[in-house]
Amino acid sequence: MVMVKKEYVVDEVLKIMDNVKNVRNIAIVAHVDHGKTTLTDSLVARAGLINKQLAGEQRMMDFDVQEQARGITIKAAYISLGFAFDGQDYLINLIDTPGHVDFGGHVTRAMRAVDGVVLVIDSVEGVMPQTETVLRQALKEKAKPCLFINKIDRLINELKLTPEALQQRLVKIITSINKLIAMYAPPEFKSEWAISVEKGNVAFGSAFNKWAISITSMKRFNITFKDIIDFCSSGNHVALCEKSSLDEVLLEMVIKHHPPPLTAQKYRVPTIWKGDMNSPDGQSMVLCDKKGQTIGVVFGVVNDEHAGEIAVARLFSGTIEKGKELYLASRYATEKIQQVAIYMGPDKVLVPSVSAGNIGGIIGLRDIYVGETISERPIQPFEQIKHYSEPVVTKSIEAKDSKELSKLIMALRAIAKEDPTLKVEINHETGEHLISGMGELHLEIIEYKIQVEQGINIVTSPPIVVYRECITGGVGRV
Repeated sequence: MVMVKKEYVVDEVLKIMDNVKNVRNIAIVAHVDHGKTTLTDSLVARAGLINKQLAGEQRMMDFDVQEQARGITIKAAYISLGFAFDGQDYLINLIDTPGHVDFGGHVTRAMRAVDGVVLVIDSVEGVMPQTETVLRQALKEKAKPCLFINKIDRLINELKLTPEALQQRLVKIITSINKLIAMYAPPEFKSEWAISVEKGNVAFGSAFNKWAISITSMKRFNITFKDIIDFCSSGNHVALCEKSSLDEVLLEMVIKHHPPPLTAQKYRVPTIWKGDMNSPDGQSMVLCDKKGQTIGVVFGVVNDEHAGEIAVARLFSGTIEKGKELYLASRYATEKIQQVAIYMGPDKVLVPSVSAGNIGGIIGLRDIYVGETISERPIQPFEQIKHYSEPVVTKSIEAKDSKELSKLIMALRAIAKEDPTLKVEINHETGEHLISGMGELHLEIIEYKIQVEQGINIVTSPPIVVYRECITGGVGRV
């Protein structure tokens, strides 16, 4: 495979961007350690950004030092990739999300930006608590699901399942997911969005070994479950990869079963925006019109050491470009765009513009917050992005050197903008700064950012867990 520069990939992305029928906005979601980032590597390798031999091991989207050290995804990462498939060029704006419950807020925010999700499930562990949580979040935002059942090789080599038992395990997982879809999907989509092998919206495979099968590839390459068991048992994953590669199967599933913005915005916009759908702005969003008023929602804020705060936004209509002025609904203020960028995992690449139906980075908007509605003229704001989980662990935090107190306060404010699930407050009785997060790991990462990335020496207290009591029943007469 030929490796290419990220600037070349961006050039391809810009050529496809305006053809919204061939754009897909998707997120990879799963329980922790089920293989999301490993899966993403295969698509990144197909686009030519990493060597295909390293896909699965490199975990390009886990570029943060702590992510590499801990082997888990901590924050959502964005990448835009161009692909040739079936004689046409397609653009996939992909978000790799965390699976750990402490970082679930990143998943909630990503769901506002995407029209579909690939739900990854470890075939050995099956449906786990966070699997249900991320699927429910996707369905609430009307993001259509597809399913990838991962680590099939473990069922064969570790659990020694027969072909019949293997199929029964897969059917059980699909049935469990369909029960969740029946419970949480919008009523009009319960049947259409159900997962089934015959529809082709489910695939099985091994992300680490870079092979996958779907009903289409099984028919095309004449592969049976017995063949898969024979190849896996002998450790011949290369032959399986050559017959039915993960990137090919995944790309086909995403393109055929996830909607383009032109289709998705017709039913998504009325859910997240309560303005008049018959107004010019409403129609512009429904039609994903790049010539309409620029309207979008900020779903991420990235603190860049060179560019400052970068707003990552999904555009529903219009175009963002350098020099354009945008109205920020929560501040009742107008700011000028200094630069526009597309994210390539760890890197941002400056581009002339980003059009409706796509995801882009905006540089120059001061005091920007997650959930902000951006537009050229004042409009009805989008529904707020709601984080349903409350912080459960609290620590007091102070600078070792009192001279660095103001620096610490600024760092906490910046991190809280980037991560709204972190609560920062002052205890007025003691004068302490308190940080509250979703768990101990969440707060550990915040402390690392302050100490290592910001260079501030801090002291923290032991964690305090808030318990809530409630009456569960009566005791009768006393």
